[in-house]
Amino acid sequence: MTAATFKKRDDLIGQTGSITRNFEIIGAREYEGGSVEIRIRDNMGNEYWTSMEDELISLD
Repeated sequence: MTAATFKKRDDLIGQTGSITRNFEIIGAREYEGGSVEIRIRDNMGNEYWTSMEDELISLD
């Protein structure tokens, strides 16, 4: 088996974009100040905590 070769793409560094994923809320917690965090499992199998105040989160 040979090692994969690659070329560094400095032209892509610093570029921005957006990703759309489907997710399921698998946990939620509210803090004394009223902020809410949710634990998400996305359609890629990743699980992580994020804020409900994140403008990128929208529920069906």
